[in-house]
Amino acid sequence: MGAGYHGGFGETAGSKLLSAAGASSSFVGSRAGDNLKQFALRVKAEDGYTDVVIHGNPDTAEYYYNGKWVYPDHRSVALMIKKDVGYKSGPIRLLSCSAGKKDFGFAQNLANKMGVPVKAPTDTLWVWPNGRITIGPNQFTNTGTWRVFKPKKKGNS
Repeated sequence: MGAGYHGGFGETAGSKLLSAAGASSSFVGSRAGDNLKQFALRVKAEDGYTDVVIHGNPDTAEYYYNGKWVYPDHRSVALMIKKDVGYKSGPIRLLSCSAGKKDFGFAQNLANKMGVPVKAPTDTLWVWPNGRITIGPNQFTNTGTWRVFKPKKKGNS
């Protein structure tokens, strides 16, 4: 346990720290103890995708702002992405816990709203301090996968 190949980003064996931050963007707030934002900066980019890092679950996203948790829906997140100077256009890799778990959940709705493919994890996304990723129930178990959601015609956005 603890070593293995994770999401195409290398091995966690040899990582100096035994803790990973769960993505349960730059949109992640600056709450004490929330290392996701810093760890995500080290995640290896995937050609053709823009990374969007935000806490989440199968149905919604969440971030800490002004001392409280905010739960934006896919429409609000799409608007934030479109207004972000780092996003030009094209497919999105959503680094957000379990966003790809449901067939018609957050990732599919975001793909519909953005009109681009969205790649999302099927389980909790753990980002190690060195930028490596584990998708699974804990930071040492890589049993999840990435799913790509293609935009569908109107009706779910």
